[in-house]
Amino acid sequence: MSERGLTSLLRDHATEHSVPGAALGILRHGEVTAACFGIEDTNTRAPVTCATRFAVGSLGKSMVATAIARLAADARLSLDDPAAAHIPELRGGWGEQSTVRDLLANRSRLPLSEKLEFSGFEGEDDEVLGRFAAAVAQGEPTAGVVWSYTNAGWCLLGRAIEKITELTWEDAMVTTLLSPVGMDETTFTTSEQDEPRASGYTVTAEAVKPCELWAPRALGPAGSTLLSTVEDMLRFARLHLEDPSLAALRAPQATVRIHGWLDAWCLGWAQFDWNDGPVWGWDGVISGQRSVLRLMPERDGAVVLLTNGSTGRAASRSLFGEVLKEWFEIEAPTLNLEPSAHAADDLSRFAGVYAWPDRSWTVQATDTELVLQSHGRTTVGLPLDDRSFLVDAADPDEPSITFGAFDNSGRPGVLYDMLWGLPRV
Repeated sequence: MSERGLTSLLRDHATEHSVPGAALGILRHGEVTAACFGIEDTNTRAPVTCATRFAVGSLGKSMVATAIARLAADARLSLDDPAAAHIPELRGGWGEQSTVRDLLANRSRLPLSEKLEFSGFEGEDDEVLGRFAAAVAQGEPTAGVVWSYTNAGWCLLGRAIEKITELTWEDAMVTTLLSPVGMDETTFTTSEQDEPRASGYTVTAEAVKPCELWAPRALGPAGSTLLSTVEDMLRFARLHLEDPSLAALRAPQATVRIHGWLDAWCLGWAQFDWNDGPVWGWDGVISGQRSVLRLMPERDGAVVLLTNGSTGRAASRSLFGEVLKEWFEIEAPTLNLEPSAHAADDLSRFAGVYAWPDRSWTVQATDTELVLQSHGRTTVGLPLDDRSFLVDAADPDEPSITFGAFDNSGRPGVLYDMLWGLPRV
């Protein structure tokens, strides 16, 4: 397929999902092909180009993992060091038993709370990650070891990078990863040079509305402040395809199958167990922008999509179905959103309360569905398989909820709200 044909394909899928602007990049056998569509901002009407910076969201976690791996290769830390060895705020607590690897693997006992995960943290100064780490240390550790996605854990890793390099996290990322790899167009919202830059938009059936910028510096290592271009993201992908020492980051650490998201979590990457073999990557979800990267080491290739619409992941699912088949002979699975009445057997085993200190879900069961209550909202869940339930087929990011950590009687020990695990209480 030519670059012109790729541009046409991108336009078709972005238009179908009302995405204002997008950039698509393909890396195959060292060769780059890129396509752009639409506009950066509905006010300026400036077109998306390969120089447009998008908010990459949680793909920043994959970058942080890579920076940690490079510091480990330079013997400046070990992944098996206690987290507290490099994060002084954690000394004397759970960080003495949890390792750097545990943080990368999302399986530490770090306290989980809505406030720390999503609301950000006051301050934009150079000491904000230290204060954030101190706030995390004051929380009650999670009982047991339950896999849960977390923003706070990656901010602790950012704090470790600061202490090891004696630089701010942003400067350390530049010297450790971005500059050596040639990712010179990747910046931060805290930088004065972040243009040209895409604005984010929420897409609904009624309208496409601009989003307010959400970029707390304390959550920067989780992805809140990183901006990058399609070509820089392909440089990042190339590094992972060419540097054999980074293959260790693709080793599964937790077999946690969450519907529509992943089949296993590695160290900064998710694994997807597709019929044509495993694929790795991750997605970014932030401020009306979505980013998706897939690595295919056995085919020496990668694909990245950057969008400035909240429906960007839905666009990626339809677009990648064609791109991966055409360029890599890979059949990407479709997302199952068709309920099956008996897929989960006895629904009463899912009933219970699943909670953090400041966030909870109450689950009740009937013979055919779950009734879920959270934040004063009641939702019906219909079985999709033995652990996943459809709650909103129109939601491009959260159409379902998933349960995990089943005991011998088949009762789950955790409910996954998107990717965040709320233990059963």
